[in-house]
Amino acid sequence: MIRFAVSSDTPAVIDLWNRCFGDDPAFTEWFFRNRYRPEETLLLLEDKTLCAMVQMLPYTLRTKEKNCAVTYIYGACTAPEYRRKGLMAQLLAESFRIDRQKGRGASVLIPAEPWLFGFYKKYGYETAFWVSNQQIPYDPEATDEGEIIPLTDDDSETLESLYRNHAGETCLCRTAEDWKCQIQMFRDLGGMPLGWRFAGELRGYAFVWNNDDGLWAQELMTGNRECMAQMILRYYHADSMKATFPGTEQRLGCIRYHDDSPVESGYFNLLFN
Repeated sequence: MIRFAVSSDTPAVIDLWNRCFGDDPAFTEWFFRNRYRPEETLLLLEDKTLCAMVQMLPYTLRTKEKNCAVTYIYGACTAPEYRRKGLMAQLLAESFRIDRQKGRGASVLIPAEPWLFGFYKKYGYETAFWVSNQQIPYDPEATDEGEIIPLTDDDSETLESLYRNHAGETCLCRTAEDWKCQIQMFRDLGGMPLGWRFAGELRGYAFVWNNDDGLWAQELMTGNRECMAQMILRYYHADSMKATFPGTEQRLGCIRYHDDSPVESGYFNLLFN
């Protein structure tokens, strides 16, 4: 049986999630408290046992030609004892049918590991979303330009403007609620949403992690990456940082159009990945 979850399924959903993913327990608790919606969670059950599931999160994709409603497939997993039985193929096929019924034009996802790009290709997904990474060392000779400030929910409109200007023509759109959720998640889980203010104007933003692996701006959006990076390095008193931004070097996500739309290279990120 395939159906959407109801509230009473939540304990089983969390149990399967924990069995299949190695997420930090703090993230799992945060996600199910703040973002999980049973009505967006497609389940496959056998004899009342939850065997596999996917989250079908609604988003909008912006392309050169139009905006297109899409589903972000998230948390796709099958219980170990039910794998290699084609259950995920059944779930994905049902999600595609639901997409078409709801007028959604495509399905997108972020493979958790490189080999999964090939796995999802079997179901019609093509690599379409890319990022670039840069390791930026601290430059003691760089001059201060503006200041780094913590972001708040009130900055959502400006963040959206910066995102539209720097994410490229093809990208996943974000609502005001998406921005607020992202800010909340980073704060609650030990990250920091930061803005670069110069001459009284927000010129860029970064969603930053600072942990044992070093300083990482998971999304850095600005017209002057080097200058903003140096300001972040000074803010943290760090020697170097990794910055991730729209680019062409590392594949990040896939798309499956439900019609013959051409696949164009684009950008998305910060999707609980």
